[in-house]
Amino acid sequence: MKMNVLILVAIFLLGSCTESPLEMEQEDEIFSDTRSGISPIDEALANLKTTRLGGPLLTYASLRCPPKYVIEFTSTFSIPERSMRYMGMGWVLYNPNNLQNGDLEQLAFHELFHIYKDGNDVNRVLNDEIEAYMAQYIFCLSVGRPEIFKTSNDELTENIIKLVKCMDLDSGTITSDEFASHYDKAMRAIKQCSLYQNKEGEAPWVEYPIRDISTLCNFLRSIK
Repeated sequence: MKMNVLILVAIFLLGSCTESPLEMEQEDEIFSDTRSGISPIDEALANLKTTRLGGPLLTYASLRCPPKYVIEFTSTFSIPERSMRYMGMGWVLYNPNNLQNGDLEQLAFHELFHIYKDGNDVNRVLNDEIEAYMAQYIFCLSVGRPEIFKTSNDELTENIIKLVKCMDLDSGTITSDEFASHYDKAMRAIKQCSLYQNKEGEAPWVEYPIRDISTLCNFLRSIK
């Protein structure tokens, strides 16, 4: 009987020494759903990190995650093609189907902006999406590829571009009285996108009666 008790204690002690993923020392600031070789998302994030805006955003977004968490991108076919979705706690889903050259970088920038703004939380706010699309287009501009920017709605794409033209991209200052008009048109357009339709079992999308892009402005001012 005494021997059986000792064996059980030994098994318990050995089991308690196994590290959980959250207790292991963080190896990388950002990682994808694969650790073997270089996947397209790994390569895209590595490229993003070298850019003028992507590098700082990766750093800021990582600081918004809980201690010992990392930002993780996981592929799935359960969301629409050419889309990513922030699930909270640094976890981003993406659909790898039919992505074009540069899509992974710009879509990742969009989701990283959500992490930078909201931290662990998932906020289904249409105003936040407009701000994140503006950040996404500014990123495309910064790498000299504005032509690759597009949303799932042509009117939304057009008005996001016009909104960015109403800004000074160094100071984040609004420079045109047309900003409000383009913002309202972008809001009307985003409500028509299938990605932002309310679905049963999900928290509803909401709209705030403001045209606030202060998070984006502060981010642009922080870039040296």
